This record gives sequence, C-alpha cells and structure tokens, in this order.
Amino acid sequence: MYNISVDQIQCFKVLVEEGSFTQAALKLNRAKSAVRYAINNLEEQLGFKVIDRSSYRPRLTPQGESLLQRSKELIFHFDEFLESCSQIASHVETRLKISVSGIYGLNPLYPTLKKLMKKYPATEFILEREILSGEKMLRRGLVDLSFFEHLNYKKELDYKVIDRIDLFMVIAKNHPFTKLPKKDQKIENLYSYPQIIQRSTIPDEDFSHGIHRESLQWKVTDTLSKKEIILNGLGWGRLPGHEIEKELKSGKLVHLTHLNQDDETKIYICRRKGAYTGKVAEELWNSF
Repeated sequence: MYNISVDQIQCFKVLVEEGSFTQAALKLNRAKSAVRYAINNLEEQLGFKVIDRSSYRPRLTPQGESLLQRSKELIFHFDEFLESCSQIASHVETRLKISVSGIYGLNPLYPTLKKLMKKYPATEFILEREILSGEKMLRRGLVDLSFFEHLNYKKELDYKVIDRIDLFMVIAKNHPFTKLPKKDQKIENLYSYPQIIQRSTIPDEDFSHGIHRESLQWKVTDTLSKKEIILNGLGWGRLPGHEIEKELKSGKLVHLTHLNQDDETKIYICRRKGAYTGKVAEELWNSF
C-alpha cells in the first residue's frame, strides 16, 4: 500500500526544476542527504525509478516524466491549501479573486482597490471580467467576490444592490436601418439585420438576456467587441449608457428611443453564504 507524502512529491518536483540534488537542497533549505532520502523513499514506495542517476546530472525516467505531469495538480491544490492556512491564521488573504460583469464600469471599484492594495501590500488581487457568468463563478468557488447582474440564487448568496445600469438600444449612424423612412423604422424591420449579443464567459452557461429571437444573432465575448462591431455598422444591440456617452454625443451611434427597447438592470455585489471571509474581502464588501 502506498504511503507517499506531499513532501516527497515536492522534493521530486524541485529536484527536476533545479537539475541537481545540491541546488534542490539549497532551494528547499535542507541537507542534500535529506533530499536524496526523500527521493529514495518515493521510489521505494512507487516500486519504480523516477530519477536516472547514471549521468552527471539526474534525469527523469519515462515513469518519472509521467509522475511529474500527474503530480502538478496535486502540488497546485496543496499550495492553495497552504495559502488558506495562512489566511486563516492572519485573517488577511494572500490572494483575493474578484469577478466583475463586462457591462459594469470599473471606475467605482478603483478607489477602494487602491486603498486596499496600499493597506495590504502582500495580498494578490486577481480581477476577472466576465459575461453572464459571475454568479456561477462565485457558486463554483472560482472567485471570492463578484459584481454582476441578474441574481438568481439569493438563498445561497449574501448580496447588495450597489448600482443600476441603463442599457440603450443603439445602431451606427451609417447603418442601412437609419436610412429607412421614419415610418419604416420598426422593430420588425430591424430584425433583418444581426443583433450583436454577448455570450457567457463559462461555455456551459451559454445564455443571454434581451435576445430578440426573430433576428439573426452574432455572438461576441466582451462589451468592447460588441461596441466596435455596432459602431462599424455590422449590427445593432443594447450597450451600457456609460460606455457610449461620447459616441451618442458625436452622433456616431443612434439611440433608437422610438422603439422602446431600452432596459435597466441592477448590479449586485455578492459572496457565498458561510464562506470564510478575510479582512481584505470584508473591507471591500463594506465599502459598498
């Protein structure tokens, strides 16, 4: 029965990375004999050699190469476990993962992040932009805090409404639809042209809001691409008002107000109920 330890796997990984027992010992802050002992014990437990010692520098055996590839996920999760232990002990996260909906501007978030980065310089911030997947990312544990629209699982999450976003139905000034007589600029005639929509960031969550099923749909993965495609006269769709102020003012985009197809959506800040919250996440939560 195998009795392999994470320590043995880590010694093996560092030995491969450093290329010698001497350098591995220095990296691990151990005696060279201790590293050799760990590798010998690992091979004894496995029943096969992972290191070829016949040349000047240790080399991986074919079995060792296979073991190295399979052990990477174990080391990754173990490192995450150690980070969690450190977080629990200090109440200050070593890493904070945040996702923000692509339709929500980041300006409201920057001042708080700047303060937190100064106050907690050892905390690594990971900021992800997503489309229609913030809630799922949060529920799967991929992020610690999430800012998104269309909240569905209220019983599982702590949440606050922090903002509202106006979504304007727009089209490029030079689009063929705008050349039609005013009486013909109806929603059913707009369906002759592609609606530009954003697909979900998580592939198995491929849904969108505000789709007009009667129209051809073109899917993009981010708000900027959607805006550029619409600006270039290739389609129409809804865009956040704060993202298109200049284009509306300059006339590059036409707001199709007469169609009454605008929308408004709430933006939430959410976290999982019962999940451990460190000082950094708590301060970010309380800033809204």
